[in-house]
Parts: sequence; structure tokens; C-alpha cells
Amino acid sequence: MDPVNGDLFVADGYGNKRVAVFDKTGKFLRQWGRQGTTAEAAAGVGGAFVNIVHCVVLGNDGLVYVCDRNGDRIQVFDKTGAFKRNIPVPSVFRPSYTGNGTAGNVVFSRDPDQKYMFIGDFSNKLIRIFDRVSGKELSRFGRPGSHQIGGLASPHGIAVDSKGNVYVGESLDGRRVQRFKPVPGGASASAR
Repeated sequence: MDPVNGDLFVADGYGNKRVAVFDKTGKFLRQWGRQGTTAEAAAGVGGAFVNIVHCVVLGNDGLVYVCDRNGDRIQVFDKTGAFKRNIPVPSVFRPSYTGNGTAGNVVFSRDPDQKYMFIGDFSNKLIRIFDRVSGKELSRFGRPGSHQIGGLASPHGIAVDSKGNVYVGESLDGRRVQRFKPVPGGASASAR
């Protein structure tokens, strides 16, 4: 939700491959996006989503960050839907554009500048930490696997609390929430 005017941004990704925007009363305002191809994702075409638009998050910078899950990238727009840039989330363990996609969800660190982006990587079963401004990957934590501390089967939702703890909700085989505590002096975390 836009803290300025109450507009609600919705990831309508399983059915329509779009971002839909409604005002605070529920009136439809606008939409953007369409079904894209892996070739368009590789070329960096904005607004073309490969299969699933999986999340939408507004940053303190006034921009809209959209998870193009199977396009292996975060697409960044202004609030009207004008494309600004891509933040590539290349695959770690598999060829790009195969599997469940790397950009499943995103949440920002709680500092006013939102220095870090925590990205739930479905395909590689990791949480990846990116610098929000540069779009560069800084670190990652977790590992593929389920039912053991730190193992991730399907990192479907992420939240960060005021102390920097990262909570990861897993769907499918995981079916749990894990808390990862920040490691002093680093951008990685340990499971608790």
C-alpha cells in the first residue's frame, strides 16, 4: 500500500501476469504488464513477465519492485507503471529461466534507506541479499533441503523485524516459518 495516498498495488500474477492498482476505496485505477518470454527477460524488456508476477513491494524511494519470478529478476517501476530498471537474480545452481524461478519474493531491510533487499529464491532454495541501490548480490543464506534448521524447501514469504531478524515462511514441502538472526559484522544470517 502506498503510504502517501493509500493506493493498493497487487501482484496479479498467476492469472493475468500484471500489476493492478486500486485506490483506497477499491476503485480500479490502472494496470501494467503482460505475458513475456524468456528471450524478453534475457534482453531486459520491462513489463514483460515470464509466467508468474509473484510479489509487488513499494520502496521508501517511491519505486515499485515487482518479482518476475520465472524471469529471474526484480523489475522496478515508478507508481504509474513506467519501467525504470531490472535487478537480475541469476540462478546459482541451474541454467537461467528453468525451474521455479529465482525472484519469488522480496523484502527490504528496516533502515530508512532500505539498504538491503532480501530475495526468496525458489529454484535454488536460498535467501539472497542484494544492495538495493546497486542491484549487486552481497550474500546468501539457507540451503536446499527441508525439515532441518537452515534448510529451505520453498521460501515463499519473507519478513524482517526491527532487530534485523529475517523470517522465512515456506510453502509446499517446508510448511513452516524459520527465523534467521543477523550475524554481527556481516550481511549473512544464522537459523534459529
